[in-house]
Amino acid sequence: MISNYSELQTAVANWLHRGGLSDRVDEFIVFGEARIGRDVRARQMEARVSTTPTDQYVDLPSDYLEMRAVRIKGSQIGWLKYITPEAFFTEFASATSSNRKVFTIFGDELVFPNTPDGDVELWYFKKLASLSTAVNSLFTGNPDLYLYAAMTAAQPFLKNLSGMPAWEALYLATVESVNKQHKAGRYTPGMAVAVA
Repeated sequence: MISNYSELQTAVANWLHRGGLSDRVDEFIVFGEARIGRDVRARQMEARVSTTPTDQYVDLPSDYLEMRAVRIKGSQIGWLKYITPEAFFTEFASATSSNRKVFTIFGDELVFPNTPDGDVELWYFKKLASLSTAVNSLFTGNPDLYLYAAMTAAQPFLKNLSGMPAWEALYLATVESVNKQHKAGRYTPGMAVAVA
């Protein structure tokens, strides 16, 4: 059973079938976690946060990975539409009183045409804390995802190019399954779904 970081370390070491790698197992897990953060989008990674802006720039959360939605709470503006920085800076060369329902992302900030009139609420995918510090529900529900990610990360170090395709296939199939489960979990069969 793999239910915590220590058990994952043991499982990776066991599956490697090679001695002298105990000091590398943590590295393989860290690399695997980084890849999971790039490849997986599941509800366990979703977060929501509100902030009161003092100008047209709002810092993204430190654990930010990808935006789901942005809205201005308590106003008539509501949900906002994302536009590219190029389009944004062309249209809004300086702060403006525009009521356009848009925002962009530049660096580590959200940028609005003017200071939002109300709290900004961000719905986003977050980077999960490292398993070495906290167990998360994505891991407890999908320990195979983490094992395969770590094993895939280990193959170049082991110079095991012949084994790489098998581990890569296991990892990618599991990522696809987790992402598919995330989408399927949003609605029951037969439910009407609006697509933007």
